[in-house]
Amino acid sequence: MLKKIKNLLFKNTTAKQTIVKNVVWLGMSQFIGKLIRGLFIIFAARLLGASEYGVFSYALGLAGFFTLFADLGINSILTKEASREPERSSFHFATSFWIKIFLVFFAVLLIIFVAPYFSKIESIKTLFYFVALLTIFDNLREFFNAYFRAKEKMEFEALVNVSMNIAIAVIGAIVLYHSQTAKAVTISYVGSAGIGLLIAGFIIRKEFKKIISAFDKKLIQPIMKAALPIAIMGFLGVFMLNIDIIIIGWFRSTADIGLYSAGQKIVQLLYTMPVIIAGALFPALSRAASNKDSLKVSLIMEKGMAATFAFAIPITLGGIILAGPIINMLYGAEYLPAVLTFQILLLTNIVIFPQTLLSNFVLAHNKQKKLAFYISLAALGNVILDIIFIPKFGIAGSATATVIVQTIYIFFTWNMIKKINPFKTIANLKKIFIASALVCITAFVFNYLNMPVIINILASGAIYLLALLILKEPIIKEGKSAILNRN
Repeated sequence: MLKKIKNLLFKNTTAKQTIVKNVVWLGMSQFIGKLIRGLFIIFAARLLGASEYGVFSYALGLAGFFTLFADLGINSILTKEASREPERSSFHFATSFWIKIFLVFFAVLLIIFVAPYFSKIESIKTLFYFVALLTIFDNLREFFNAYFRAKEKMEFEALVNVSMNIAIAVIGAIVLYHSQTAKAVTISYVGSAGIGLLIAGFIIRKEFKKIISAFDKKLIQPIMKAALPIAIMGFLGVFMLNIDIIIIGWFRSTADIGLYSAGQKIVQLLYTMPVIIAGALFPALSRAASNKDSLKVSLIMEKGMAATFAFAIPITLGGIILAGPIINMLYGAEYLPAVLTFQILLLTNIVIFPQTLLSNFVLAHNKQKKLAFYISLAALGNVILDIIFIPKFGIAGSATATVIVQTIYIFFTWNMIKKINPFKTIANLKKIFIASALVCITAFVFNYLNMPVIINILASGAIYLLALLILKEPIIKEGKSAILNRN
């Protein structure tokens, strides 16, 4: 039994087993790690109150624009190229590393000297020095994680991220015990990010022996050329993720920022699920696209989409029904005005979950330039709708703007992808729709009976899984065969 578990989780044998192994470790890395961080954030939000928590969220949101310059798509290109050319992975790592160092240094200068001029809130300006350190630690750690993914060694990424998030919870609790301020939370983030970077650097230390000798200046231009469209997409993606907070800060109070961030943090934690699935599939998808194996690409996308929607649909519908009890349980009565905004933001799951996999599809086919135009329009539309909706409808208006823009964006993306390599989606979701309907009924009835929300979620989840088993959903069968290492 132990040998089977070891073979499943620490070796790459069949394609299907490798994908399942990647899912398991990315699940540990992304979901469990961020769950630990999320619980700490909830604890901090309750302790700080909506206004002080809004200051912390605003500082990270504003700095998020400038941290984009620390990547510009380099991580994604490293993962793609190192997985396609494993014999030249050291050259890709070394060259990308020095590009990354230059970009991180540039981003830090922007955060320290430019970011403060974009804020109307005086109390956040002292936080930017700590955010600059956080940018260095986070970006280098994520760069190392990108290399782990290229090598399909997601177990290393899981170790790094889970350790870092445990450190956030421990250091944060100690710091907050002495000082309940936004600055205290930021300092705990910096310290734990440094710990994560040290662990990742130790694991990857062998690559540093060739960090100078393997540097190939001929790769700089191809890397930057391939990364530029991703950089544009990344910039606009983060822009849309953070612009809501910034514009709310222009029109509303820091308390409104805190309320909006409360629901947003939960939804962003849910976004890790498609990241896990897309990240696990990306090396195989990239190789299939490189080999022009359209049938394999379609197969990977169909199974990936089915798995993605198997999470997105029940979580969205059940979450909307239980939004009030969830906010009250996590944040307390002070944050109940955030319920409507949270319910609206949950609708983005139906869009963001598949979009994550679609973005990897586009990258695997080197068609990222075509997405840049669509996401540019989406970013512009988000700003316009925020400016129109926020003064009139408050934070709920901002959430509505996000849903409208993301829906339009994925519509155009999907049409573009169908022309590259079509695959089926809706036809594979019939059983998932039926099981999700049962989740809605269960959640509504249990909520009407005032059942504790945790028990309601667990019971609804169990009924959903049971329904998929009874309906013989293929995703369940695929997962079982992969765990048993069957082709």
